[in-house]
Amino acid sequence: MKTNKFFGLAVLACGFALSFTSCSNEDVPVTGKKQAIVSFEKKSLGADGYWCGDETGTKFDNWGADAFACQYQEKGVTFPVNYTPKWGSWTGFAISNRTATTYKSMNPDQFNCAVGEAKNGYNYCVVYTFGETIDFGRAVTLKGFWYTNEAWAVYAFKNGDGYTPGVFEKDDWFKCTVTATLADGTTKDVEIYLAKDGDYVKDWQFCDFQSLENVTSLSFAFDSTKKNDYGVTTPTYMCIDDITFEY
Repeated sequence: MKTNKFFGLAVLACGFALSFTSCSNEDVPVTGKKQAIVSFEKKSLGADGYWCGDETGTKFDNWGADAFACQYQEKGVTFPVNYTPKWGSWTGFAISNRTATTYKSMNPDQFNCAVGEAKNGYNYCVVYTFGETIDFGRAVTLKGFWYTNEAWAVYAFKNGDGYTPGVFEKDDWFKCTVTATLADGTTKDVEIYLAKDGDYVKDWQFCDFQSLENVTSLSFAFDSTKKNDYGVTTPTYMCIDDITFEY
């Protein structure tokens, strides 16, 4: 796996990476804690290759339209997704196993990743959040997770986003600030640059939280040099997989 040097958060020793692939999803390391990996493989996906909520969730009103608050849960971790059938829209954490890497239309291409496959297995998570957070359900020691770009964001880097002029140049950037909230209410931020210095993330890279203790939740906030009066115009997506923690 190639790693671009400027993505500092993704630098990972080869031996460390192999330790993840050789472990089962729930091992007991020398610390005495259990290790868990959220791989998103529990979700069965239909022919379209993605899930972004459904009408089995708790109904609520979304600006006059029926919407449904849904959840995916694995290893005690909850991933919320809010789905509005009338508009075909969603926010939160979707799950995909799509292998296409291009973007031509919103559905189904917003569920494509830059790599065309999961880090391991078949499924990965597509992040598109407006306040939704990953809830670990207890305080855990967070090692990190793997990430890559989503196809619509890549299209915007290469072709423009339709709202602000021009493709991404060397002085443009697109990043995600991942915020870990701890049990005592304090927070720890890690910045992921998904595009920078005329290049963008094309493979799976590791976001290293360096065994941060007492993490209870994760939130995601995006920023870009491409923005207008209403905010960021770059499609605010990313894909993640294999969240690894101890408890």
